Amino acid sequence: MADYTFDGKRLIKKSSGQKLAEVDRDTVRSYNGAVFGQIESRNIRDSHGKKVAEFDGKDVKDDRGKKVISIKDIQNIIEGEAGISMAAMWFFFVKDRKDHAGVL
Repeated sequence: MADYTFDGKRLIKKSSGQKLAEVDRDTVRSYNGAVFGQIESRNIRDSHGKKVAEFDGKDVKDDRGKKVISIKDIQNIIEGEAGISMAAMWFFFVKDRKDHAGVL
């Protein structure tokens, strides 16, 4: 059972209904408007423009090309339409959290 929902724009924690983040075109922002990163083609960049991950349609890879997680595993944690936006949400807002069932 997924702990989060993603409608293509907003990431929401299911248990509390708390809005965590949103994607505005290619910009990833937290709930308070702070910019966390950007989506550029296949790359996910941090707020300083540094490439932090790459999404090839199937897997999320780190900046050196090593596989971090597959989109199927992300869908077990975040319910919604798979894509680079969901991968970016997972990377910035879910990956290091210890309060979800998909702790890796």
